Amino acid sequence: MRSGASRLPLAVTALPSRGSPGHLMEGASPPPPPFLTVARSLPATPRRIDDIRVNDQNPGVRDYEASLLRLLDKLTNGMKVEINETGTTLKYKPGIVTGGRRISHDCGTARAIGYFLEVVIPICLVAKKPVDLTLTGITNDETDVSVDTIRTVTLPMIKRQFGVDDGLALTIVKRGVAPGGGGEINIKLPIAKELKNVDWTDEGMVKRVRGVAFTLRVSPQTGNRLVDASRGVLNDFLPDVYIFTDHHPGDAKNGQRNKTSPGFGLSLVAETTSGCLLSVDCASTSGSAAKEAGHSIWQVDENSGSSSDEDSDDYSQESGSDDDEEEDEDDEGSDEDEEMEEEEDDDEEKDEEEMDSDEDDPAAAEEAERERRREEKEKRREHRAEFKARMERAKGGVMVPEDLGKTITEALVAEIARGGVCDSTHQPLVLLLMAIGPDMLTKARLGPLTARAIQTLRIIKDVLGVTFNLEEQPQTGTVMCMTVGAGIKNIARRAT
Repeated sequence: MRSGASRLPLAVTALPSRGSPGHLMEGASPPPPPFLTVARSLPATPRRIDDIRVNDQNPGVRDYEASLLRLLDKLTNGMKVEINETGTTLKYKPGIVTGGRRISHDCGTARAIGYFLEVVIPICLVAKKPVDLTLTGITNDETDVSVDTIRTVTLPMIKRQFGVDDGLALTIVKRGVAPGGGGEINIKLPIAKELKNVDWTDEGMVKRVRGVAFTLRVSPQTGNRLVDASRGVLNDFLPDVYIFTDHHPGDAKNGQRNKTSPGFGLSLVAETTSGCLLSVDCASTSGSAAKEAGHSIWQVDENSGSSSDEDSDDYSQESGSDDDEEEDEDDEGSDEDEEMEEEEDDDEEKDEEEMDSDEDDPAAAEEAERERRREEKEKRREHRAEFKARMERAKGGVMVPEDLGKTITEALVAEIARGGVCDSTHQPLVLLLMAIGPDMLTKARLGPLTARAIQTLRIIKDVLGVTFNLEEQPQTGTVMCMTVGAGIKNIARRAT
Protein backbone atom coordinates (compact mmCIF):
# COMPACT_ATOMS: atom_id res chain seq x y z
CA MET A 1 0.00 0.00 0.00
CA ARG A 2 1.27 3.40 -0.97
CA SER A 3 1.12 6.13 1.62
CA GLY A 4 2.31 9.70 1.89
CA ALA A 5 2.68 12.39 4.52
CA SER A 6 0.97 15.75 4.47
CA ARG A 7 3.00 16.75 1.43
CA LEU A 8 0.15 15.95 -0.93
CA PRO A 9 1.16 16.15 -4.60
CA LEU A 10 -0.06 19.37 -6.14
CA ALA A 11 -0.33 18.19 -9.72
CA VAL A 12 -3.95 17.43 -10.21
CA THR A 13 -5.10 20.44 -8.24
CA ALA A 14 -3.17 23.12 -10.11
CA LEU A 15 -5.31 23.15 -13.21
CA PRO A 16 -6.99 26.19 -14.73
CA SER A 17 -10.75 26.48 -14.58
CA ARG A 18 -13.48 26.58 -17.10
CA GLY A 19 -13.55 25.68 -20.73
CA SER A 20 -16.58 23.43 -20.22
CA PRO A 21 -20.27 23.43 -21.13
CA GLY A 22 -21.03 24.66 -17.65
CA HIS A 23 -19.72 28.11 -18.49
CA LEU A 24 -20.80 30.92 -20.69
CA MET A 25 -18.14 30.76 -23.38
CA GLU A 26 -17.09 27.17 -24.00
CA GLY A 27 -13.37 26.83 -24.51
CA ALA A 28 -12.72 30.39 -23.38
CA SER A 29 -9.80 29.49 -21.15
CA PRO A 30 -6.49 28.50 -22.75
CA PRO A 31 -5.00 25.04 -22.27
CA PRO A 32 -2.98 24.53 -19.09
CA PRO A 33 0.49 26.06 -19.41
CA PRO A 34 3.61 23.91 -18.87
CA PHE A 35 4.22 25.70 -15.58
CA LEU A 36 1.36 23.84 -13.97
CA THR A 37 3.39 20.66 -14.13
CA VAL A 38 5.05 22.01 -10.98
CA ALA A 39 2.45 19.86 -9.31
CA ARG A 40 4.08 16.76 -10.80
CA SER A 41 6.27 16.24 -7.80
CA LEU A 42 6.11 13.35 -5.38
CA PRO A 43 6.39 14.20 -1.71
CA ALA A 44 9.73 15.85 -0.97
CA THR A 45 10.94 15.07 -4.49
CA PRO A 46 12.49 18.08 -6.25
CA ARG A 47 11.47 18.62 -9.83
CA ARG A 48 12.72 20.83 -12.63
CA ILE A 49 10.43 22.22 -15.31
CA ASP A 50 12.01 23.59 -18.47
CA ASP A 51 10.72 25.42 -21.54
CA ILE A 52 7.86 27.23 -19.83
CA ARG A 53 6.00 29.02 -22.65
CA VAL A 54 9.19 29.41 -24.67
CA ASN A 55 7.21 29.87 -27.88
CA ASP A 56 4.83 32.43 -26.40
CA GLN A 57 5.13 36.17 -27.00
CA ASN A 58 5.35 36.57 -23.25
CA PRO A 59 7.43 33.54 -22.17
CA GLY A 60 7.89 32.23 -18.67
CA VAL A 61 5.86 32.08 -15.49
CA ARG A 62 2.85 34.38 -15.27
CA ASP A 63 2.37 36.82 -12.40
CA TYR A 64 -0.68 34.95 -11.07
CA GLU A 65 1.30 31.69 -11.08
CA ALA A 66 4.06 33.34 -9.07
CA SER A 67 1.34 34.59 -6.70
CA LEU A 68 0.08 31.02 -6.30
CA LEU A 69 3.61 29.91 -5.40
CA ARG A 70 3.85 32.68 -2.78
CA LEU A 71 0.56 31.51 -1.28
CA LEU A 72 1.77 27.91 -1.14
CA ASP A 73 4.94 29.15 0.56
CA LYS A 74 2.80 30.79 3.27
CA LEU A 75 0.93 27.53 3.82
CA THR A 76 3.95 25.24 3.94
CA ASN A 77 7.25 24.86 5.72
CA GLY A 78 10.40 23.92 3.80
CA MET A 79 9.13 24.70 0.31
CA LYS A 80 11.86 25.80 -2.13
CA VAL A 81 11.33 27.44 -5.52
CA GLU A 82 13.97 28.69 -7.95
CA ILE A 83 13.10 30.53 -11.19
CA ASN A 84 15.66 31.67 -13.74
CA GLU A 85 15.86 35.24 -15.04
CA THR A 86 13.65 34.58 -18.08
CA GLY A 87 11.08 32.64 -16.06
CA THR A 88 11.23 29.67 -18.44
CA THR A 89 12.90 27.25 -15.99
CA LEU A 90 11.61 26.41 -12.54
CA LYS A 91 13.01 24.21 -9.78
CA TYR A 92 10.49 23.16 -7.16
CA LYS A 93 10.63 21.19 -3.90
CA PRO A 94 7.38 20.79 -1.92
CA GLY A 95 7.18 21.47 1.78
CA ILE A 96 5.05 20.24 4.65
CA VAL A 97 1.61 21.86 4.93
CA THR A 98 1.61 23.32 8.43
CA GLY A 99 -1.63 25.31 8.85
CA GLY A 100 -2.60 26.37 12.36
CA ARG A 101 -2.56 30.11 11.82
CA ARG A 102 -4.43 32.91 10.11
CA ILE A 103 -3.07 33.63 6.67
CA SER A 104 -3.89 36.50 4.32
CA HIS A 105 -3.02 36.77 0.64
CA ASP A 106 -3.79 39.18 -2.19
CA CYS A 107 -4.62 37.15 -5.31
CA GLY A 108 -4.46 40.14 -7.65
CA THR A 109 -6.78 40.72 -10.60
CA ALA A 110 -5.26 38.51 -13.32
CA ARG A 111 -7.13 35.41 -12.07
CA ALA A 112 -10.05 34.98 -9.72
CA ILE A 113 -9.90 33.67 -6.17
CA GLY A 114 -11.38 30.37 -7.36
CA TYR A 115 -8.17 29.65 -9.30
CA PHE A 116 -6.23 29.68 -6.02
CA LEU A 117 -8.83 27.80 -3.98
CA GLU A 118 -8.83 24.87 -6.41
CA VAL A 119 -5.23 24.24 -5.36
CA VAL A 120 -5.41 25.23 -1.71
CA ILE A 121 -8.47 23.29 -0.55
CA PRO A 122 -7.24 19.71 -1.17
CA ILE A 123 -3.78 20.55 0.17
CA CYS A 124 -4.92 22.16 3.42
CA LEU A 125 -7.15 19.21 4.29
CA VAL A 126 -3.99 17.18 4.95
CA ALA A 127 -2.24 19.89 6.95
CA LYS A 128 -0.93 19.49 10.50
CA LYS A 129 -3.50 21.89 11.91
CA PRO A 130 -6.68 23.58 10.63
CA VAL A 131 -6.21 26.53 8.29
CA ASP A 132 -7.87 29.95 8.53
CA LEU A 133 -7.28 31.70 5.19
CA THR A 134 -8.34 35.14 3.92
CA LEU A 135 -8.03 35.92 0.20
CA THR A 136 -8.67 39.18 -1.64
CA GLY A 137 -9.22 39.78 -5.33
CA ILE A 138 -11.90 38.80 -7.85
CA THR A 139 -14.70 36.63 -6.46
CA ASN A 140 -16.69 36.18 -9.70
CA ASP A 141 -15.58 36.32 -13.32
CA GLU A 142 -16.15 34.58 -16.65
CA THR A 143 -12.97 32.46 -16.55
CA ASP A 144 -12.52 30.76 -13.17
CA VAL A 145 -14.93 28.95 -10.90
CA SER A 146 -16.77 31.35 -8.62
CA VAL A 147 -16.63 31.40 -4.83
CA ASP A 148 -20.37 30.67 -4.85
CA THR A 149 -19.82 27.35 -6.63
CA ILE A 150 -16.97 26.48 -4.28
CA ARG A 151 -19.20 27.19 -1.27
CA THR A 152 -22.28 25.33 -2.52
CA VAL A 153 -20.73 22.41 -4.46
CA THR A 154 -16.99 21.94 -3.88
CA LEU A 155 -17.02 22.12 -0.08
CA PRO A 156 -20.02 19.74 0.31
CA MET A 157 -18.26 17.29 -2.01
CA ILE A 158 -15.08 17.55 0.07
CA LYS A 159 -17.05 17.07 3.29
CA ARG A 160 -18.76 14.01 1.86
CA GLN A 161 -15.49 12.38 0.82
CA PHE A 162 -13.06 13.42 3.55
CA GLY A 163 -15.38 13.34 6.52
CA VAL A 164 -13.99 16.63 7.84
CA ASP A 165 -14.99 18.05 11.19
CA ASP A 166 -17.63 20.69 11.54
CA GLY A 167 -16.13 24.05 10.74
CA LEU A 168 -15.57 23.72 7.01
CA ALA A 169 -16.98 27.01 5.75
CA LEU A 170 -16.47 29.80 3.23
CA THR A 171 -17.69 33.33 3.95
CA ILE A 172 -17.98 36.01 1.26
CA VAL A 173 -17.05 39.23 3.01
CA LYS A 174 -17.06 41.44 -0.11
CA ARG A 175 -17.61 40.73 -3.76
CA GLY A 176 -15.28 41.85 -6.50
CA VAL A 177 -15.42 41.55 -10.28
CA ALA A 178 -13.00 42.30 -13.10
CA PRO A 179 -11.11 44.41 -13.74
CA GLY A 180 -10.97 46.21 -10.38
CA GLY A 181 -11.36 43.28 -7.99
CA GLY A 182 -11.75 44.36 -4.38
CA GLY A 183 -13.46 41.16 -3.21
CA GLU A 184 -12.64 39.30 -0.01
CA ILE A 185 -13.43 35.82 1.29
CA ASN A 186 -12.57 33.85 4.40
CA ILE A 187 -12.32 30.07 4.33
CA LYS A 188 -11.84 27.72 7.26
CA LEU A 189 -10.41 24.31 6.41
CA PRO A 190 -10.31 21.66 9.16
CA ILE A 191 -7.97 18.74 8.70
CA ALA A 192 -9.35 15.50 7.31
CA LYS A 193 -10.09 12.60 9.63
CA GLU A 194 -10.04 9.92 6.98
CA LEU A 195 -10.53 9.27 3.31
CA LYS A 196 -13.66 7.42 2.33
CA ASN A 197 -14.09 5.00 -0.51
CA VAL A 198 -15.66 6.67 -3.56
CA ASP A 199 -18.73 4.90 -4.90
CA TRP A 200 -20.68 7.44 -6.91
CA THR A 201 -22.65 5.62 -9.57
CA ASP A 202 -26.20 6.86 -9.09
CA GLU A 203 -26.77 10.40 -10.31
CA GLY A 204 -30.48 10.31 -9.48
CA MET A 205 -33.13 12.73 -10.74
CA VAL A 206 -33.05 16.49 -10.34
CA LYS A 207 -35.40 17.52 -7.52
CA ARG A 208 -34.60 21.20 -7.03
CA VAL A 209 -32.48 24.09 -8.23
CA ARG A 210 -30.95 26.76 -6.03
CA GLY A 211 -28.94 29.77 -7.05
CA VAL A 212 -27.48 33.18 -6.26
CA ALA A 213 -27.87 36.25 -8.46
CA PHE A 214 -25.44 38.93 -7.30
CA THR A 215 -25.24 42.58 -8.26
CA LEU A 216 -22.34 44.88 -7.48
CA ARG A 217 -22.65 48.64 -7.89
CA VAL A 218 -25.53 48.29 -10.34
CA SER A 219 -29.26 48.64 -9.93
CA PRO A 220 -30.76 46.01 -7.55
CA GLN A 221 -33.41 45.43 -10.19
CA THR A 222 -30.71 43.76 -12.29
CA GLY A 223 -30.78 40.80 -9.91
CA ASN A 224 -34.52 40.43 -10.40
CA ARG A 225 -34.03 40.44 -14.17
CA LEU A 226 -31.47 37.65 -13.84
CA VAL A 227 -33.89 35.62 -11.71
CA ASP A 228 -36.82 36.15 -14.08
CA ALA A 229 -34.76 35.12 -17.12
CA SER A 230 -33.50 32.01 -15.37
CA ARG A 231 -36.87 30.95 -14.05
CA GLY A 232 -38.34 31.45 -17.50
CA VAL A 233 -36.26 28.46 -18.59
CA LEU A 234 -36.28 26.32 -15.43
CA ASN A 235 -40.01 26.52 -14.69
CA ASP A 236 -40.67 24.43 -17.80
CA PHE A 237 -38.82 21.53 -16.15
CA LEU A 238 -39.50 21.63 -12.40
CA PRO A 239 -41.34 23.83 -9.90
CA ASP A 240 -38.86 23.81 -6.99
CA VAL A 241 -36.63 26.70 -8.04
CA TYR A 242 -35.33 29.39 -5.71
CA ILE A 243 -32.69 31.97 -6.62
CA PHE A 244 -31.41 34.32 -3.94
CA THR A 245 -30.54 37.92 -4.85
CA ASP A 246 -27.39 39.35 -3.28
CA HIS A 247 -26.91 43.09 -3.79
CA HIS A 248 -23.69 44.93 -2.88
CA PRO A 249 -23.84 48.72 -3.29
CA GLY A 250 -20.21 49.23 -2.32
CA ASP A 251 -18.69 50.81 0.76
CA ALA A 252 -18.66 54.57 0.35
CA LYS A 253 -17.23 55.22 3.82
CA ASN A 254 -13.74 53.97 3.10
CA GLY A 255 -13.69 54.77 -0.58
CA GLN A 256 -14.22 51.18 -1.65
CA ARG A 257 -16.69 52.27 -4.34
CA ASN A 258 -13.94 54.12 -6.11
CA LYS A 259 -11.98 50.89 -6.52
CA THR A 260 -14.71 48.30 -7.12
CA SER A 261 -15.86 47.65 -10.68
CA PRO A 262 -19.59 47.25 -11.35
CA GLY A 263 -20.93 43.87 -12.42
CA PHE A 264 -23.48 41.11 -11.93
CA GLY A 265 -23.60 37.36 -12.22
CA LEU A 266 -25.53 34.15 -11.64
CA SER A 267 -24.64 30.85 -10.00
CA LEU A 268 -26.99 27.83 -10.22
CA VAL A 269 -26.88 24.44 -8.49
CA ALA A 270 -29.11 21.47 -9.31
CA GLU A 271 -29.52 18.87 -6.56
CA THR A 272 -30.56 15.31 -7.38
CA THR A 273 -32.39 12.68 -5.35
CA SER A 274 -29.10 10.86 -4.70
CA GLY A 275 -27.36 13.96 -3.31
CA CYS A 276 -25.35 14.89 -6.42
CA LEU A 277 -24.74 18.57 -7.13
CA LEU A 278 -24.44 20.02 -10.65
CA SER A 279 -23.39 23.64 -10.97
CA VAL A 280 -22.85 26.41 -13.51
CA ASP A 281 -21.93 30.03 -12.98
CA CYS A 282 -20.85 33.13 -14.84
CA ALA A 283 -20.35 36.84 -14.25
CA SER A 284 -20.77 39.81 -16.54
CA THR A 285 -17.96 41.20 -18.63
CA SER A 286 -16.19 44.47 -17.89
CA GLY A 287 -18.50 47.17 -16.57
CA SER A 288 -16.97 49.93 -18.67
CA ALA A 289 -17.83 48.12 -21.92
CA ALA A 290 -21.48 47.72 -21.00
CA LYS A 291 -21.65 51.26 -19.71
CA GLU A 292 -20.34 52.55 -23.05
CA ALA A 293 -23.06 50.57 -24.82
CA GLY A 294 -25.64 52.77 -23.09
CA HIS A 295 -27.56 50.17 -21.10
CA SER A 296 -29.70 51.45 -18.27
CA ILE A 297 -28.63 48.60 -16.00
CA TRP A 298 -25.43 50.42 -15.12
CA GLN A 299 -26.79 52.68 -12.43
CA VAL A 300 -23.47 54.03 -11.26
CA ASP A 301 -22.75 57.33 -9.54
CA GLU A 302 -20.90 59.82 -11.68
CA ASN A 303 -18.34 60.26 -8.93
CA SER A 304 -17.87 56.56 -8.27
CA GLY A 305 -14.68 56.41 -10.33
CA SER A 306 -15.53 53.34 -12.42
CA SER A 307 -12.75 51.57 -14.25
CA SER A 308 -11.21 53.14 -17.33
CA ASP A 309 -11.05 51.76 -20.83
CA GLU A 310 -7.38 50.96 -20.40
CA ASP A 311 -8.09 48.80 -17.35
CA SER A 312 -10.72 46.90 -19.27
CA ASP A 313 -8.37 46.29 -22.20
CA ASP A 314 -5.57 45.13 -19.91
CA TYR A 315 -7.80 42.58 -18.25
CA SER A 316 -9.10 41.23 -21.52
CA GLN A 317 -5.53 40.68 -22.65
CA GLU A 318 -4.56 38.94 -19.42
CA SER A 319 -7.57 36.63 -19.39
CA GLY A 320 -6.50 35.69 -22.77
CA SER A 321 -8.86 34.63 -25.48
CA ASP A 322 -7.70 34.89 -29.07
CA ASP A 323 -10.12 37.00 -31.13
CA ASP A 324 -9.02 35.52 -34.41
CA GLU A 325 -9.61 31.99 -33.21
CA GLU A 326 -13.05 32.93 -31.90
CA GLU A 327 -14.00 34.43 -35.26
CA ASP A 328 -12.89 31.28 -37.06
CA GLU A 329 -14.90 29.15 -34.65
CA ASP A 330 -17.94 31.36 -35.19
CA ASP A 331 -17.66 31.01 -38.96
CA GLU A 332 -17.44 27.26 -38.66
CA GLY A 333 -20.40 27.22 -36.32
CA SER A 334 -22.50 29.29 -38.71
CA ASP A 335 -21.72 26.90 -41.57
CA GLU A 336 -22.74 23.96 -39.40
CA ASP A 337 -25.97 25.70 -38.48
CA GLU A 338 -26.78 26.28 -42.14
CA GLU A 339 -26.15 22.63 -42.91
CA MET A 340 -28.36 21.58 -40.01
CA GLU A 341 -31.13 23.84 -41.26
CA GLU A 342 -30.87 22.38 -44.77
CA GLU A 343 -31.01 18.85 -43.36
CA GLU A 344 -34.04 19.74 -41.27
CA ASP A 345 -35.77 21.19 -44.31
CA ASP A 346 -35.04 18.06 -46.35
CA ASP A 347 -36.31 15.81 -43.58
CA GLU A 348 -39.48 17.80 -43.20
CA GLU A 349 -40.10 17.75 -46.97
CA LYS A 350 -39.68 13.98 -46.95
CA ASP A 351 -42.08 13.66 -44.03
CA GLU A 352 -44.62 15.81 -45.81
CA GLU A 353 -44.30 13.75 -48.98
CA GLU A 354 -44.80 10.58 -47.01
CA MET A 355 -47.84 12.01 -45.33
CA ASP A 356 -49.24 13.11 -48.67
CA SER A 357 -48.76 9.62 -50.11
CA ASP A 358 -50.46 7.97 -47.16
CA GLU A 359 -54.11 7.62 -48.25
CA ASP A 360 -55.22 5.98 -45.01
CA ASP A 361 -54.75 9.10 -42.84
CA PRO A 362 -57.61 11.57 -42.71
CA ALA A 363 -57.00 14.97 -44.25
CA ALA A 364 -57.51 16.78 -40.96
CA ALA A 365 -54.86 14.70 -39.21
CA GLU A 366 -52.40 15.34 -41.99
CA GLU A 367 -52.95 19.08 -41.84
CA ALA A 368 -52.58 19.11 -38.05
CA GLU A 369 -49.32 17.17 -38.23
CA ARG A 370 -47.95 19.56 -40.89
CA GLU A 371 -48.87 22.55 -38.75
CA ARG A 372 -47.19 21.02 -35.71
CA ARG A 373 -43.99 20.42 -37.64
CA ARG A 374 -44.00 23.97 -38.98
CA GLU A 375 -44.35 25.36 -35.45
CA GLU A 376 -41.52 23.20 -34.11
CA LYS A 377 -39.28 24.23 -36.98
CA GLU A 378 -40.03 27.90 -36.38
CA LYS A 379 -39.30 27.57 -32.66
CA ARG A 380 -35.95 25.93 -33.35
CA ARG A 381 -34.98 28.69 -35.74
CA GLU A 382 -36.03 31.41 -33.29
CA HIS A 383 -34.11 29.75 -30.45
CA ARG A 384 -30.99 29.41 -32.62
CA ALA A 385 -31.17 33.03 -33.75
CA GLU A 386 -31.69 34.25 -30.18
CA PHE A 387 -28.73 32.26 -28.91
CA LYS A 388 -26.47 33.59 -31.68
CA ALA A 389 -27.52 37.15 -30.90
CA ARG A 390 -26.71 36.69 -27.23
CA MET A 391 -23.29 35.29 -28.03
CA GLU A 392 -22.53 38.19 -30.37
CA ARG A 393 -23.48 40.72 -27.72
CA ALA A 394 -21.36 38.89 -25.16
CA LYS A 395 -18.30 38.89 -27.45
CA GLY A 396 -18.72 42.60 -28.01
CA GLY A 397 -18.61 43.34 -24.29
CA VAL A 398 -22.36 43.95 -24.05
CA MET A 399 -23.97 41.76 -21.44
CA VAL A 400 -27.57 42.32 -20.42
CA PRO A 401 -29.10 40.39 -17.50
CA GLU A 402 -31.64 38.57 -19.65
CA ASP A 403 -28.92 37.22 -21.94
CA LEU A 404 -26.73 36.01 -19.10
CA GLY A 405 -29.66 34.49 -17.20
CA LYS A 406 -30.95 32.51 -20.18
CA THR A 407 -27.52 31.39 -21.35
CA ILE A 408 -26.25 30.15 -18.01
CA THR A 409 -29.57 28.40 -17.28
CA GLU A 410 -29.42 26.62 -20.62
CA ALA A 411 -25.88 25.61 -19.68
CA LEU A 412 -27.25 24.03 -16.49
CA VAL A 413 -29.80 22.08 -18.51
CA ALA A 414 -26.96 20.92 -20.76
CA GLU A 415 -24.94 19.80 -17.72
CA ILE A 416 -27.87 17.75 -16.48
CA ALA A 417 -28.29 16.19 -19.92
CA ARG A 418 -24.62 15.13 -19.93
CA GLY A 419 -25.27 12.76 -17.04
CA GLY A 420 -22.86 11.72 -14.31
CA VAL A 421 -22.58 12.38 -10.59
CA CYS A 422 -20.91 15.79 -11.00
CA ASP A 423 -20.69 18.63 -13.46
CA SER A 424 -17.86 19.00 -15.95
CA THR A 425 -16.06 21.55 -13.76
CA HIS A 426 -15.69 19.09 -10.86
CA GLN A 427 -14.61 16.06 -12.87
CA PRO A 428 -10.90 16.59 -12.03
CA LEU A 429 -11.72 16.87 -8.32
CA VAL A 430 -13.70 13.62 -8.29
CA LEU A 431 -10.85 11.83 -10.09
CA LEU A 432 -8.38 13.23 -7.54
CA LEU A 433 -10.50 12.03 -4.60
CA MET A 434 -10.65 8.59 -6.14
CA ALA A 435 -6.89 8.48 -6.71
CA ILE A 436 -5.84 9.47 -3.19
CA GLY A 437 -8.55 7.42 -1.49
CA PRO A 438 -8.21 4.09 0.36
CA ASP A 439 -6.36 1.19 -1.19
CA MET A 440 -9.49 -0.48 -2.53
CA LEU A 441 -11.71 -0.35 -5.58
CA THR A 442 -13.39 3.02 -6.16
CA LYS A 443 -15.76 3.96 -8.94
CA ALA A 444 -17.71 6.94 -10.18
CA ARG A 445 -20.01 7.57 -13.11
CA LEU A 446 -19.09 10.76 -14.98
CA GLY A 447 -20.41 12.48 -18.05
CA PRO A 448 -18.31 12.73 -21.24
CA LEU A 449 -14.80 13.49 -20.02
CA THR A 450 -13.55 17.02 -20.56
CA ALA A 451 -10.03 17.95 -21.69
CA ARG A 452 -9.15 18.90 -18.09
CA ALA A 453 -10.36 15.54 -16.82
CA ILE A 454 -8.26 13.66 -19.37
CA GLN A 455 -5.20 15.73 -18.47
CA THR A 456 -5.88 15.03 -14.79
CA LEU A 457 -5.86 11.29 -15.48
CA ARG A 458 -2.44 11.60 -17.11
CA ILE A 459 -0.99 13.64 -14.25
CA ILE A 460 -2.39 11.23 -11.65
CA LYS A 461 -0.66 8.37 -13.41
CA ASP A 462 2.59 10.33 -13.55
CA VAL A 463 2.48 11.43 -9.89
CA LEU A 464 0.83 8.59 -7.99
CA GLY A 465 1.16 5.72 -10.43
CA VAL A 466 -2.61 5.24 -10.28
CA THR A 467 -4.33 4.15 -13.49
CA PHE A 468 -8.04 4.24 -14.26
CA ASN A 469 -10.24 1.76 -16.07
CA LEU A 470 -12.73 3.70 -18.22
CA GLU A 471 -15.88 1.98 -19.50
CA GLU A 472 -18.15 3.93 -21.80
CA GLN A 473 -21.87 3.50 -21.21
CA PRO A 474 -23.54 3.86 -24.64
CA GLN A 475 -27.06 3.76 -23.21
CA THR A 476 -26.53 6.82 -21.02
CA GLY A 477 -23.58 8.52 -22.73
CA THR A 478 -21.64 8.42 -19.44
CA VAL A 479 -18.26 6.93 -18.52
CA MET A 480 -17.73 4.56 -15.61
CA CYS A 481 -14.36 5.35 -14.00
CA MET A 482 -12.78 2.69 -11.74
CA THR A 483 -9.46 2.53 -9.95
CA VAL A 484 -7.70 1.43 -6.76
CA GLY A 485 -6.77 4.39 -4.56
CA ALA A 486 -3.21 5.25 -3.55
CA GLY A 487 -4.03 5.15 0.17
CA ILE A 488 -2.71 8.63 1.02
CA LYS A 489 -2.39 9.13 4.79
CA ASN A 490 -2.04 12.32 6.80
CA ILE A 491 0.90 11.15 8.86
CA ALA A 492 1.48 14.62 10.27
CA ARG A 493 -1.97 14.63 11.86
CA ARG A 494 -1.34 11.34 13.66
CA ALA A 495 1.86 12.69 15.13
CA THR A 496 0.22 15.78 16.66
